[in-house]
Amino acid sequence: MNVDTFAIEKMFLDLDPNFNKLRDLKEEYIEFNEQDYADEFDVLSSLNTLIDKYRRSDQSIFRDFALFLRANTDPIVNSFIKVKVHRKSASGEKEYYARLSNGPMESFNRKPKDLKRESRGFSDFDYTRNRILWATRENPSIKGIPRSKEEIKTNEGKERGPYKKKKQSSSK
Repeated sequence: MNVDTFAIEKMFLDLDPNFNKLRDLKEEYIEFNEQDYADEFDVLSSLNTLIDKYRRSDQSIFRDFALFLRANTDPIVNSFIKVKVHRKSASGEKEYYARLSNGPMESFNRKPKDLKRESRGFSDFDYTRNRILWATRENPSIKGIPRSKEEIKTNEGKERGPYKKKKQSSSK
């Protein structure tokens, strides 16, 4: 028997008549999320329509999801705000409008985790991380008072004795 993805999906959906309803309701949210809207009012009206449909659904998971969408209406509407983005590529600079995303911040926050994962073999990760951060600073701040070599290296204290190169043999 030769089965592809669509055949597997059809066999799965045939297991229970509710699966088709669940898939259709899920696809409506995906369609809502991928659609371009002219302004925030259009987003809000589409979202309210979707919430009402989910609220009246006979599927309890979508009734709960409608409550979640209602509680988070403002952040969802704000996620459709578009800003002008400049992106350089090999062929030139592109300028277009894109939805706001926290992807760049998530990427930045992931760097320490990647560094920690890739630092296998270092016995003291925190020490190594601090050394790397110290060495790669662009604008180092000087903490303390700068001092000359003479101020740092003082010859105070007890003078060191002679260094014995050979062990003395014990007398018999």
